[in-house]
Amino acid sequence: MQDYTPTILVVDDEDNCLKVIKDVFELEGIECITANNGSKALELFDRYDVDIVISDIKMPGLSGLELLKHIKTKRPETFVIMLTGYGSIKDAIESIKHGAYHYVIKPIIMEDFLVQIKEITEKIRSGNFSSHIFMDYLLTNEKLIGKSKIIQNLSEYINLLSTSDLPLLIYGESGSGKELAAYTIHNLSKRHGHEFIYINCASWFETTLENELFGSKQHDKKNIIEKAQNGTLYLDEISNMKPAVQLKLLEILNSGVFKTSDSPSQKINIRFIAATSNNLKESVSRNEFNSELFQTLNVVNLQMPVLREIKSDIPVFATFYINEFASRFGLGKIKISDEAMSMLQNYNWPGNIRELLNIIRTAVSVCENNEIQIYDLPSQLAEESVQEEPKTPESPRTLLLADVEQEHILNVLKVANGNKSMAAQMLGIHRDTLLRKLKKYGVD
Repeated sequence: MQDYTPTILVVDDEDNCLKVIKDVFELEGIECITANNGSKALELFDRYDVDIVISDIKMPGLSGLELLKHIKTKRPETFVIMLTGYGSIKDAIESIKHGAYHYVIKPIIMEDFLVQIKEITEKIRSGNFSSHIFMDYLLTNEKLIGKSKIIQNLSEYINLLSTSDLPLLIYGESGSGKELAAYTIHNLSKRHGHEFIYINCASWFETTLENELFGSKQHDKKNIIEKAQNGTLYLDEISNMKPAVQLKLLEILNSGVFKTSDSPSQKINIRFIAATSNNLKESVSRNEFNSELFQTLNVVNLQMPVLREIKSDIPVFATFYINEFASRFGLGKIKISDEAMSMLQNYNWPGNIRELLNIIRTAVSVCENNEIQIYDLPSQLAEESVQEEPKTPESPRTLLLADVEQEHILNVLKVANGNKSMAAQMLGIHRDTLLRKLKKYGVD
């Protein structure tokens, strides 16, 4: 296994981007095949035994997201990394919902990118095929981290849920830690010695998901219901499950019995946990989700908090992930500056915990002198802080340029909570320039 070299497929409609990645990989002794569109990528994926796919999201014809869905349907264990520009973060977050391992924002920081590729390569060589970033990095503890009252209450409720075998429905935005909660419940329960099986319902075509869950005449391999016996089956993004599959699942939940066409009925012993980032009540009202299945799953439910609701816990999360990645990358002790931590706390986190984890992972990889600074963090963190300035600021007392500039600087400093380094980045000037201007205006 150690001598096996994984096959990497790189997909991008920009030939220059393909060439840069291929050249850098070859310098590092990493071989890859390339495609400049999604259709060609699918042909290569079928022809070669591809382990890792690196694909741009925005491509003409077959998009990166559509390519991802096809790949996850054919070979779910494939590691897929999506490439995106700053304007496509929403698409990148959507790709995580459909099974992407990670997304990387262009322009690519090749040093960090190579670390990720080598890390995945090592997983494949060692036989560890878990392609879910939460399963690999968030699940190092058996309990949730965080000191806020919301997290403490959540932790107590999860402990209570782990003592039951009732079906459970977890609600929460993408990246809010639904999978982490499900796995923690499994790990604390009497089922912890048995399988925890993850299925992303959004990543499968209807017939494929039905066959994988319940088996088919064409395939004699063990189906997922059989594999999950005595363990936990976690069905992520269940709102994407098609009606026919919903009915079969409902039948099993109601009867407690599973039967294939060529085998006798067998009693099932599985904890079913489902999760969704959508409003299932609305899906039921639109006849897009089976109302009886909803009622069956929703007897017990759990709402995951969004990160912007628990910003007081961001230093706890950030410190935990910094230590975790520093240890895994063999980098020793890594610190984070006060300015960088304030920037993390001022950001709105549309991608929640998963986005924080990805940003910390990159910052740990690129920081110098073992300390994360604000320039090690993505620029959108500072940009959003600027957007949070008052929408109707008071008019300047005079129209003199110096007075207007002074008031603007003071407003930005206020948004940055007094952090001069952060304010300088938000203003687009060097910190020394800001200090000179403050001295000029007699501001301490």
